[in-house]
Amino acid sequence: MGKKETKDKKPAQFKKIYELLSKYSQVIIVGLANVGSKQVQDIRRILAKRNALLVIGKNTLFKKVLATRVQDLPETHEYYDELKKFGAAIKELDVLKNQVAGKIGFIFTDTPVFDLKSVIEENKVETPARVGAIAPIDVVIPPGPTGMDPASIQFFHALQIPTKIEKGQIQITKDFVVLKTGQKVGQSQAVLLQKLGKKPFLYGMEVLACYDNGSILNKQQVSVNLNDILAKFQKNVTNISAISLANGWVNESSAPYVLANAFKDLAAIGLQSGFIFDQIKQSNAPATTSAPVAAKVEDKPVQQAPAKVEEPEEDVDMGGLFD
Repeated sequence: MGKKETKDKKPAQFKKIYELLSKYSQVIIVGLANVGSKQVQDIRRILAKRNALLVIGKNTLFKKVLATRVQDLPETHEYYDELKKFGAAIKELDVLKNQVAGKIGFIFTDTPVFDLKSVIEENKVETPARVGAIAPIDVVIPPGPTGMDPASIQFFHALQIPTKIEKGQIQITKDFVVLKTGQKVGQSQAVLLQKLGKKPFLYGMEVLACYDNGSILNKQQVSVNLNDILAKFQKNVTNISAISLANGWVNESSAPYVLANAFKDLAAIGLQSGFIFDQIKQSNAPATTSAPVAAKVEDKPVQQAPAKVEEPEEDVDMGGLFD
């Protein structure tokens, strides 16, 4: 692609990004390190089905569009006639400028980032360990046959890999750590893994941050599981309700339980007294049920108590208290 053709596309790209920043309330920033073009196309198609648009371009152009969108568009702007329809400045977008760095892409959507994160990150591809790359994981070669003939044994000895010759091929005798997480891949390590046919790394897009209606959600925040949040919230509400009921406090969390308990008391009184009000009928409570019955006592003849013998009253000297 020639420089003139690229230059000709810039106005269209500028206008498109300006339009997208005006149309969508959410912009997801994704990392593209070690992501191939085929992966990009595959993810772009998947996102399109979920009303999300992946845009990859130069960071300098994106920053330029941002700087324009956060201010009122002057009539002297070269694209004023085409961009004025998108309305007033969106000053909240200014927080997005600090996220524009490195090899990244932008996903414009109104679908919550929590719903799209797994879709974005699940498309990963096995990749060889290239010289200069940083290992994202530990790489360990387990014991076993290598499929290589004994002529290559010196290569393994040079790397101090424990081996033996068995059935006409080199066999590794115990686990060998090729790379540690965070270690840079060297020439010998890359060649070794290539000879063994290993593609140890999985690469794909990674959600780095998300702009959402004027706020930036960082990597940790977008990784939160909403179901976990709801479960913790419900647990805390239950705890508040229990404390409130124990102390006689009526609030939003305890009020439903207070009302339910009060209704149970009223229903018990109504059933016991035979006064069946409409709410008892609606609750499907058995209308003929009486109050709890005490344990049945075996019938026995009632014994008459001996007649009380009245004793003659005595005049007691009260010391003039009622005189």
